[in-house]
Amino acid sequence: MGVSPDVQPSILWVGTDKLKRLLVLRCMTLTHGSPGIVEHPSMSRLPPLTALRAFESAARNRSFTKAAQELFLTQSAISRHVRNLEELFGIPLFYRNHRAVTLTPDGEAYMRDVVDAFARIDLATRRLKFSGRQNVLNLQAFSTFAMYWLIPRLGRFQEINPEIEVRLTASVAPLDFEHSDIHASIRAVAGRVDDGIRSDRLFDYRLIAVGAPSMAAAWPLRAPGDLKNATLLHSLARPEDWGVWLRAVGAEDVPLEGGMKFESSAMAYRAAEQGLGVALAQSFLVQGELANGTLRRIFPHEVASERTYYLMSSPRHCGDPALELFRGWLLDEIAAATAQPAAA
Repeated sequence: MGVSPDVQPSILWVGTDKLKRLLVLRCMTLTHGSPGIVEHPSMSRLPPLTALRAFESAARNRSFTKAAQELFLTQSAISRHVRNLEELFGIPLFYRNHRAVTLTPDGEAYMRDVVDAFARIDLATRRLKFSGRQNVLNLQAFSTFAMYWLIPRLGRFQEINPEIEVRLTASVAPLDFEHSDIHASIRAVAGRVDDGIRSDRLFDYRLIAVGAPSMAAAWPLRAPGDLKNATLLHSLARPEDWGVWLRAVGAEDVPLEGGMKFESSAMAYRAAEQGLGVALAQSFLVQGELANGTLRRIFPHEVASERTYYLMSSPRHCGDPALELFRGWLLDEIAAATAQPAAA
């Protein structure tokens, strides 16, 4: 067997700055005119999977002892696997002292990639496990979030995940994963969330006054105090919002009595679109309506609430392929929407 002089080595860059070492992969050809055999880099260039798993656990736990307990290995075995990786790369991945280990900058960077790779392998395995089966995703959300933000975007999720059957219900009842088959709930929470529930922060609850474009002619509103001459649209689900907003903008003299009251914020928003009065809207939820002109901001004031929206996942369903796919998609959608400039 010989090396063909026509075959040029290819270069594969891997890892962080110090880990960017050249892996020269040569295509080997058989003599006597037989077809060439190409060695795939993953066949011989990847570190042992057991060593990578030991490093990932030790890096995530910041402890060789905890990694050993997690993987049912001895601490010396974890240390040996990590040391083998360091010798393979020629750089340290951990700083070691008598009581603890900490990651080096290269170790931190490598950890992020390795953790992500294992997460992808795990998700791919779960997707394969459920291949060909009915894959139901039971979601729960506050009705206003569902109607004004989630449903207009849900088609994009369904388009890229047609095998997942989404079942969406609206509820403001206390969260109860233990006695329901809900995979995840999207809700606004005041204060700390339950440490035992995986909670992904989505966006802050911020209030703006909105109305139909036709309102400018009906009620000249130049300052928040002028709202005493307008009809306030109240949400019975958020009865405190108007009081919070008026105090924050210095318009406490605007009476809260009267006006029109609706069961949900979504109904109040819809009434505002129809020109029935002024509603307090969650700014993140009505960006589409502000952009297309069905609603307009009455004043520039934006008041923060104590609430924050979270995606809260059921402990029983964390790791389910449908839930993890939805979670990743939702966080990407939130990031994209947050990056867009706010509509006036």
